[in-house]
Amino acid sequence: MSIDITLPKFNHPEVRAFYEHDLSIPKQKVEQILQLPSATLIEDMETIIMDSIQRDKYFREFDEEDNWLSFNMHAMWVLAELKATEALPTLLEVLKQDDDFSWYWFSDYATEDLWEIYYYLGKDRLDLLKEVLLKPGYWVFRIIPSHVAKEIALHHPERKQEVWDWFRSVLNAFIEMKDNDEALDGEVVASIVVDLIGLQAKEFLPQIRTLYNKGAIFNGITGNIQSIEQDINHPKYKSKKRKLKSSIYDRYEDAMTWHGYKMKYDEAYEERNTPKKSPTLPPVIQKSIASVPVTKEKKVSRNAPCPCGSGKKYKRCCLKS
Repeated sequence: MSIDITLPKFNHPEVRAFYEHDLSIPKQKVEQILQLPSATLIEDMETIIMDSIQRDKYFREFDEEDNWLSFNMHAMWVLAELKATEALPTLLEVLKQDDDFSWYWFSDYATEDLWEIYYYLGKDRLDLLKEVLLKPGYWVFRIIPSHVAKEIALHHPERKQEVWDWFRSVLNAFIEMKDNDEALDGEVVASIVVDLIGLQAKEFLPQIRTLYNKGAIFNGITGNIQSIEQDINHPKYKSKKRKLKSSIYDRYEDAMTWHGYKMKYDEAYEERNTPKKSPTLPPVIQKSIASVPVTKEKKVSRNAPCPCGSGKKYKRCCLKS
């Protein structure tokens, strides 16, 4: 379903398809787009990403019942497929956005798989990733550079010293921050500590203790300092390297396993999950049940008021659960 909106000027009109399809886009359309000249296609993908940032509030007014507005995710996946490292500064603009932006455009993808895009395009620019990590912003976006660094250490053991130096500089930067510095976010620091626990990086315990005593680690994520010390030395908490998707088509295929898409596209979903009437009920009871009108539950738009009555939009309330 296409959206009746004014689109940016593109080098290739074919990329307008990303505004007309969610992640169930036909494979042949993606193939055709990937055959376009690389340099100008990368420009178009950057334009799409900036469009989602610059017109964020505009797009939030759309009812998402029929179209999930996934055009910026299409663009990010194309950039990863093209190994477009030159587009990293544009992608870093995404990580500077707020929590409303994160929930509207990415939902749980931001916490689960978004790091992989930055791994492919930023694993050789840890300096740029660190800049995002050390500036105020939404903590879920800010910790992506830490996830990238952890995966570099796991996938490329030969780079361990480089990654260790990077984490040391990050922790020291937080130690030097004043208590009222907006960048000193306890959830960010705690998430970095979790990554270091996964790496069994006990070398960083002195810095971690200093940050804990400073009150800069949210122990709702890590537990107390005794728990941190135990976990960072316990093989049970050692992370395994995460499997990397090898192509853009793997990402689209994976998207079709997400629960929301399964409900939308699997024709057998409703049949499989609808309880059948019990054949053992007496006919008179079955007739009584059949006479009761059935009201089909209405799908709630993400932008609609939450049915729980909180006064918030559904996407900012119960949808998160």
